[in-house]
Amino acid sequence: MIRGGRNNITSAPAFSKDAKKLLLCTANSVSVYSVATGLKITSLEGHTTPVTTVIVDLKSDDTFTYCWTSSLDGKIHLWEFSEPKLLKAFDTHLPIYSLVMIPSHVSCSLIAYVSVEDYSTVSKDLFAQIRRFILIEEPLPCGDILKEMEEPKPIVLSPSGELFGVCHNCNIHIWNASFGAPKHLMPKETTLRHTQLISVFAFHPNQKILAAGDVTGRVLIWKDIGNGELASVKSEDDPESSCTTFNWHSAEVTVLNFSSDGALLYSGVKEGDLVVWELDTGKKQLLPKIESPLLYFIFSSDPTLSSGIAALCTANHCVQLYNLLSDHEVSEMQVQVCERNHQPDNDGVRVRKFCFFYLT
Repeated sequence: MIRGGRNNITSAPAFSKDAKKLLLCTANSVSVYSVATGLKITSLEGHTTPVTTVIVDLKSDDTFTYCWTSSLDGKIHLWEFSEPKLLKAFDTHLPIYSLVMIPSHVSCSLIAYVSVEDYSTVSKDLFAQIRRFILIEEPLPCGDILKEMEEPKPIVLSPSGELFGVCHNCNIHIWNASFGAPKHLMPKETTLRHTQLISVFAFHPNQKILAAGDVTGRVLIWKDIGNGELASVKSEDDPESSCTTFNWHSAEVTVLNFSSDGALLYSGVKEGDLVVWELDTGKKQLLPKIESPLLYFIFSSDPTLSSGIAALCTANHCVQLYNLLSDHEVSEMQVQVCERNHQPDNDGVRVRKFCFFYLT
């Protein structure tokens, strides 16, 4: 049985490289669980406020298992999570709502991009920022500002580690991290424009393709991203549509991700409908309906899991391992969700369920 804090449902979990461990943001710490047994193995204690991001470093192997965490305390931590042991700590002095780490094959420097809030800014309306920090010895220099927004947005990193972006109202802003690898250069920015509010987006695993879902239920596919501004509708200067649209959902798209080979796209909505699309043909297949809101769609990097694992929030209060194609439940684990600064008891606990689906 897994028990944790409110951030179990507000921050995405992460799987170890071998998919045998599940890392959950649990209030001010990260709890590490066995996927096979559902038992807690250890916890990463060190942050003083809720943890907002946990990222497993793909350099992890059978001997060393590394992960990065960020928190509203402004700290970025590097852990060896099997021991556990805190290896490095960096302080941005700004509350961090989202973090991506640029892999070493893209940048020779240790670079973090964070979504933060800074109320000392001269702008009265744009308190949120996307900033770049080059992680050197403490104290950290002030990070470079890439973009200002009204509120913090989650940052999405492409599987290659070369592209990252945020959705802001009807636009998606994308940066090329490899272009900004030298310290004196800023990443190159591309903007994808749409006519409706964008709720979620995902990068293709090996091509310059991006999928986005909007609040009306449409799924859009942009190709050749990174080559300037692209729109979702036709214009006089662009007689051909800049993107492909899949129409089936009737509600806001909340989860979206490609299969590991990039041939399929999975999309889901709050009502629990989950669809798999063939990217080349646009053909769709409805997957078994989940009778509760869908929050996360998370892949494992383990090549033996052909398409990965989806993490969903459902109604009967368990973390569930499920084989989607065979419609067979493997196991399920309970998650208690407690209000922040409140000690759990029989009267003060709200419960939610995560479902983890093996897409094989």
